[in-house]
Amino acid sequence: MNDEDRRILELCELTSKEQDTEKLLQLVAELNEILERKEQRLLAQRKPSTSKSAD
Repeated sequence: MNDEDRRILELCELTSKEQDTEKLLQLVAELNEILERKEQRLLAQRKPSTSKSAD
């Protein structure tokens, strides 16, 4: 498990226990950012490269 995956799990745990609304929103925002980056990487890996280098 990499650092990013560990942070996702940590954030999930923290959000499940957080009572302060502002802190909860900060945690959710960070979690969302990480998940969006991860999604973009996974999508990029799935798609075959369509760009060709100009030689």
